[in-house]
Amino acid sequence: MEQELKLRLLDPGAWEQMLAHPLLALQDTPAIPMHAIYYDTADAALQRAGLAYRVRQEGERWVATLKGEGTAAGGLHQRPEWNVAVTDARPSLAVFTESPLQAALEPLRDRPLLAILETQFQRNEKTISWEDGSRILLAADRGEIRANAAQEPILELELELVEGHPAAVLTLGAALCRDLPLLPDAQSKMQRGLLLAGLLPENATPRPKGVRLRRHDDAGEDLAALMMAHCHQALAELGACLATPAAAEPFHQLRKTIRSLRSLLRFSRPLDPEKSLATLRRELAAWFHRQNVRRDYDALGLYWAQLGEEMGITPEPLAGFLRDRSEAAQEQADLRAVVALLLSLWALLLRPGLASGQPLQDFCEGQFRRWDQRVHRAHQAGEDAASLHALRIQIKNLRYAALAMSPLWPGQDSKPLLKVLASLQESLGGIRDAQMALERCSPLAHGRKALLAYEAGLLLGYLQARRSKHLKKCRKHWGRLHTTARPWD
Repeated sequence: MEQELKLRLLDPGAWEQMLAHPLLALQDTPAIPMHAIYYDTADAALQRAGLAYRVRQEGERWVATLKGEGTAAGGLHQRPEWNVAVTDARPSLAVFTESPLQAALEPLRDRPLLAILETQFQRNEKTISWEDGSRILLAADRGEIRANAAQEPILELELELVEGHPAAVLTLGAALCRDLPLLPDAQSKMQRGLLLAGLLPENATPRPKGVRLRRHDDAGEDLAALMMAHCHQALAELGACLATPAAAEPFHQLRKTIRSLRSLLRFSRPLDPEKSLATLRRELAAWFHRQNVRRDYDALGLYWAQLGEEMGITPEPLAGFLRDRSEAAQEQADLRAVVALLLSLWALLLRPGLASGQPLQDFCEGQFRRWDQRVHRAHQAGEDAASLHALRIQIKNLRYAALAMSPLWPGQDSKPLLKVLASLQESLGGIRDAQMALERCSPLAHGRKALLAYEAGLLLGYLQARRSKHLKKCRKHWGRLHTTARPWD
C-alpha cells in the first residue's frame, strides 16, 4: 500500500528554496530524469475499473506500475501499487503476474492499449529517518504533463511513507508548510493529465467523504474521524481560496468549516485529558480571529450593495473603500499558517487520538446537556453588546456540534432544533454586524470626505435599524428554543 502526502509548490520561484530547506536538503542530490507514459483501452476500461497503468523510464531503467483504487483525502494518497521492472515503454498488462488484480486484468490482457498522456520531469529524491523512527522518501518533481496538444507544469513534493506511521508524513508536511508556499494536493499526476486531456469532467476531484456515526461506536474514535474529515474539507477549500484570492465565497466557506472544526474540538475536550490538542486549538482560534477584519469589510460591502440597490445609489466611493480594506486584509490572511495547523492537528488525531471506552451516544448526550445549560446561562447575562456576543458564540458552538452529530438522531429528531438554532444565530449575527459597523464606519462618518462620510452614515443608520429588528426576532426565536425538543433528551 502506497501512502504519500503530495504537496504542490505554489510559487515556481521558491523551487531552490524548497530543495535547500534543512528538513529536505535535496539541493545536492542528483536529478533523475523521469518519463512516464500512461495507457488505457480506447473505451477507458482501466479507468472505469479504478486502475491506473503507466510505464516509466527512471534514469536508465524502465518500471511498469499498476495502481488500484484508493483515497486522496487532504492530499494524503493511499492506494495499492504494484511495480515490475520491464525493458522498454511497450505496454503489457501480462507483466503483473503477482498482482491480486489478475482476475480483473484477465479480460483486458489481449486488448490494445493506447497512450493517453505522458509526464516528463526531473526528480530529486532521498530517504530520511523522521523523529519517530519512520522512514520517508522525499521526492521533488519539476517538469510537465502532456496530453493531446496541451501541457501543464509539475512542481510538487511527495513525502512517501517507506516504513512507520502515516502521521509522520503529516508532521513533516506541516513543518514544511510553515516555511514554504506548499499546499496539499488531492490530485495525482494522472488525474491532472486526464483533466488536461478532457477525459475527466472539471468537477471530477471527489469531495472528502463523510464519517458514518453509530450510537454504540467509541466516542473518541468517531469524534477524531469527524475532525479529520473537517481537516480534509478545509484543506480542499484552501485550494479554492488560493485559486481565487479576491473571491469572498470560498474564503467564507473555509471560515465556516474551520468554525465547525473549532466547535468539535471544544466538544471533545473531555476526551483529551492530557490536553494534547489544547495548543493547536488555541492557535486555530487565533488564526480564525485574525480573519475577522476581512470578514467584516466583506459583510459591510454586501450590506452596502443591498442598500444601494434599494435606494438607487451609485455604490462608489464607499464600495471602493470597503473593497480596498478587504483586499488589504487578504494579504494578512496567512493561509500557509492554517495549512500547517490543519496537518498538525490531523497528525495528532491519527496518532494518540482521543480517549476511548465511552459509547458515542452516551458521551454526546451528556455534553449536549451541559452545553445547553451554558446557552441558558449566557442568555441570562442581559442584552448589552458584550452579553449578546457571548450568547452568539454559545449558540454557534451548540449548533455546529449538533449539526455534525445529527446522524445520531435519524429522521426529524434534530431538525427542529437545528432550525431554531440557525434562526437565533442569524439574528444574533445581525446584531453583531450592527456593532461591527459602529466600529468600522463611525470614523468614516466623521471624516473630511463629504460623500464618503455621507454614505458611511447611511450604512451605519441602516444597520442600526436592522439591529432593532434582529433583537425582536432574537427574543421570538429564544421563546421557540424553550419549547423545542432536544434529541438528546
